[in-house]
Amino acid sequence: MSAIEAYIGDLDRRLSGSTGAKADLLTEAQDGLTDAAEAYREGGAEEAEAERRAVADFGPAAVIAREYQAELALRGDIGTLWKVIVGVPLFQVSWELARVLTYGDWGRLNKPTPDWYFFVVDLSGVFVVVSPVIGAIALLGTRLLGRRLDGTRLANFARWTVAASAIANLVAMLLLAVGTVVLDPSRMNMSLPCNVLSIGWAAFSFWLLAPAFRSRPLLAA
Repeated sequence: MSAIEAYIGDLDRRLSGSTGAKADLLTEAQDGLTDAAEAYREGGAEEAEAERRAVADFGPAAVIAREYQAELALRGDIGTLWKVIVGVPLFQVSWELARVLTYGDWGRLNKPTPDWYFFVVDLSGVFVVVSPVIGAIALLGTRLLGRRLDGTRLANFARWTVAASAIANLVAMLLLAVGTVVLDPSRMNMSLPCNVLSIGWAAFSFWLLAPAFRSRPLLAA
């Protein structure tokens, strides 16, 4: 195995993330190493020595892996932010449409609704709006801060904003669900489409938390 192959294999073992994004980074690294080794060979170095010098110039695998892992995390977090921006409003709008089309007006509920429940519903609605807004601000922030922060700090910024937007969405869902169960559990069973969308929203909410807290030790300052 050549020095370049060994180095790329070492990087590969140290990295985790999207298969496609990881492959892109490793290919970029290998191409750079190959070009550097070729330059050394043209200068008179033997092939093994040329590759050894190219690897030495590139930097220790542990250091490069940290930089690459930050970039992989950032790419993943940007993807998650887009899911928040699109997914949260989509679930909310879809549920409201399903409720109108398959259940009808809220007036069908015969039991009186106390004021505290309206407050819970309104508060949930605030968090539903806050979640994608945080996501949009975070996307803008990564662009503005891209030239001011190093890769690790930028990835940490994205990670914390992903966590904030994911938690805001989860709080919105839990407020509405818990408040409804406390008021009248039968209201949780409005129609099959509404039930399916509610389960989907819950699964989506918890799924968003996974990328929000992954790889924390590697990205720690």
